[in-house]
Amino acid sequence: MSEQQKKIVFRVDNRLVHGQIAVDWKQAYQFSAIIVPDNQLAQDKLNQTLMKMAIRAADLKGYFVSVEEAPDVIRKLSVVHQGLLADNRSKDSVFVVCRTPAVVRKIVEGGVTADSVTLWNMFKQPKKKKIFGVVYMDESDIEDVRAIEKTGVSVAIQETPYSKKITVPQKI
Repeated sequence: MSEQQKKIVFRVDNRLVHGQIAVDWKQAYQFSAIIVPDNQLAQDKLNQTLMKMAIRAADLKGYFVSVEEAPDVIRKLSVVHQGLLADNRSKDSVFVVCRTPAVVRKIVEGGVTADSVTLWNMFKQPKKKKIFGVVYMDESDIEDVRAIEKTGVSVAIQETPYSKKITVPQKI
């Protein structure tokens, strides 16, 4: 019998884990865990503790891992384990929150098959231009998005799971 895989949803948000992720996105995608691949956060126990408050309040599990560890963790958590009494929880999504499109690209190039990627809260920084709302990008971000899309994954700018998806421009 072949293994089934849960849907793998990526979210790019510079804030990583916060209330909107733990409430709105959980409700829309029915995930039971959040994976946060971020080399800085993987070493930052104080900020992990703060993010765990939102994670626990939403009755989720949180995994703070390095970018290098992420593909293995995601693959392990994405396998559907069927029991004798099958339930809907065994078919939930895997939700991965990354700080930048470059991290998503690295994970996808590491062999993870993503179902979708949404972008929001990519903060204003020098040399980054406003694309839409609070999404600021430079040419490097656009290149990362195009590389992700070449794997067959849709990438869109989207504030909440219920708001309209905006196409990422070809160039800045």
